[in-house]
Amino acid sequence: MNHRFFRSVICLLTFLLLFVGNASGQSSRSSSSRSGGNAGRKNTTAVDSSKIVPIGLKTWTVDRRFGSVIPTEPDTMPHLFQQVNNTDGIYGTYNHTGNLASPRITRIYSGQQDFMMGSQFLFANPYSMAMESAEKMVFTNTKSPITNISWMTQGNKTNGDDRIRVNFATNINKNAGIGAKIDYFYGRGYYTHQNTSSIASRIFGSYRGERYQVHGAYILDRTKNAENGGLTDDTYITHPEYFSTKYAPQDMPVRLRSAYNNMKVNTLFLTHRYNLGYYELVDSLGEKLVIPDSLRGDSTILRGPRKFIPVAAFVHTAKFDHNRHVYLDNTTDRSFYIDDFFVGTDSINDPTRYLSLENTFALEMTEGFRRWVKTGMRLFGKHQLLNVTLPDEEHRMVGTTYNYITLGAQLMRELGRLFHYNVLGEIRTTGKKWGEFNVEGNMKFDIPILRDSVSIVVDGFVRNEEPSYYYRHYHSAGAWWDNDLSNIFRTRVNGTLLWRKTRLKVGVETIQNHTFFQEVQDWTNVANPEGSDISQVRYGACVSQASKNVQLLQAALCQDLKFGPVVWENEVTFQRSSDNKVLPVPTLNVWSNLYFHFKIAKVLSTDIGGDVRYFTRYYAPTYTPFLGQYAVQDEDHRVKVGNYPWVNIYANFHLKTCRFFVMYSHVSQYAGPYFLAPHYPTNQRALRLGISWNFFN
Repeated sequence: MNHRFFRSVICLLTFLLLFVGNASGQSSRSSSSRSGGNAGRKNTTAVDSSKIVPIGLKTWTVDRRFGSVIPTEPDTMPHLFQQVNNTDGIYGTYNHTGNLASPRITRIYSGQQDFMMGSQFLFANPYSMAMESAEKMVFTNTKSPITNISWMTQGNKTNGDDRIRVNFATNINKNAGIGAKIDYFYGRGYYTHQNTSSIASRIFGSYRGERYQVHGAYILDRTKNAENGGLTDDTYITHPEYFSTKYAPQDMPVRLRSAYNNMKVNTLFLTHRYNLGYYELVDSLGEKLVIPDSLRGDSTILRGPRKFIPVAAFVHTAKFDHNRHVYLDNTTDRSFYIDDFFVGTDSINDPTRYLSLENTFALEMTEGFRRWVKTGMRLFGKHQLLNVTLPDEEHRMVGTTYNYITLGAQLMRELGRLFHYNVLGEIRTTGKKWGEFNVEGNMKFDIPILRDSVSIVVDGFVRNEEPSYYYRHYHSAGAWWDNDLSNIFRTRVNGTLLWRKTRLKVGVETIQNHTFFQEVQDWTNVANPEGSDISQVRYGACVSQASKNVQLLQAALCQDLKFGPVVWENEVTFQRSSDNKVLPVPTLNVWSNLYFHFKIAKVLSTDIGGDVRYFTRYYAPTYTPFLGQYAVQDEDHRVKVGNYPWVNIYANFHLKTCRFFVMYSHVSQYAGPYFLAPHYPTNQRALRLGISWNFFN
């Protein structure tokens, strides 16, 4: 990918948006509206969000099946702004290969990342920082056009990284809004052949009328990731004193120098509904107006305000994906690979194409259109046309087509004051065999206690799924399989307690036929020019299924404390797997953030402090470059990572419509071996800067 070209384009767009924003004049309205939000971690802050959300700006996502609206916080919150550019996530829960927007995998296993009845295009999963799925698309409604421009940078022109993000949203009228987003990442990397480059672009629009509602988006993502295979010897990081010469990161030997993973993701998403219902008279507060019999003939009353009451709805959701993934290695040296299924070729070129067209049709009965209707209901059916193309033995691209039919139903209660629930069941077939199903749901109880309330949430799922297509079939120069795999049977139950600044979650999961990528290593002795033998390692991969059931126990505690200007936020997760050889997880994962929150001159909101990310040592999944996936390590040659604190110190500021920060990341560099993935050290300490500015026309 020509990153200079993309940087030039984005800089030009930024200039144009700035010019338009300044030419139109900035709005003098203060930021004081709250759009509503989730009961998650983002609301447990010391910042009054009602004073920083722009007037009239509302944001939401939509349910991936039925397009129902899910309110969310706008991306204007200053709290933890300094963390948004961390590849390990805001709360430090991801392992990755070290660079900005590099392939990553979460350490907190939830089962959701292995939902086989979702998208089967696995190659996009490790790039979740840059490539957000369609169901995470944020739609907007704003009283005035808004442009947000963000720029974040660290390091220098040799090893640093940059991120430029431009968001634009405006309304056509009070019901219809459109917008666009461009997010560009470029990381040069501290180590040889480690650079990453990604550009994510979105165009979206929505219309929310009383009877008809529609949401649409087009997603175009491109990424190029240079693969170095990790260090040839971890000793360069763990014991640099063993070497007579001090090695800089760019001088440390790596396993690959000419390999790349390229990916293109194209998604078109459309969901719309038509509501059936009636109008009723309401008073000035929007409540149903009860008219006495003596006044029913009064035409003045009958011409009063009316409110539309939806009774039922017809829903249609369509999603089209056209994706491509290619692994390239421009060398004839195949010493890195155990297998070479395309012997004689000058270089490795492993493409796969993925085409999916989904159509979901649903009939919905609306909850609460009568007082006695306490439950909403949906009946739905979905058809998916899936075509996957892989090379055969003759290097010809051969496609395989599947037709999946899914039938299901959903019951939900969302309007109750103390009790809510949502239960969905679906069964899927290829037309030849039945058996795949998914049942998921949640219940929430709100218990009033001493002018406050305690919320108890119970959620979980039971699933019987066929492993994803790429677990069953994959053809490339370095890995080749056509597997006959058993269905995966998965059961999970979570319980969550929410009270003020405390969140306690406990979960347990059982997995039968757990399916995973498995690394394979081959060690041989080869002669070097001096006449002695040295060990050489080559790499391969396969797909494995656990022979026994795997159980996982989890407990997570989030606790925020405030002592005057001092704020201390903590998130601790305990995990225990019954078989760490097939499902490795760290026993303890900790994120802790301590800072001072105050204002300078009564206008500049300031957070000054530091955070630490830590997890106990474990056999973390290793990154396999020729798959572009994380795999369980070879059992005979495993290494542990962890037991190391990543510490950042920062100053985060917010002034009217501008957020900016200064952060010194990884100040704990000399505290031990800083690996998040085996053989992939993280970037070294560096000064980071970032700014995000909202412009209102």
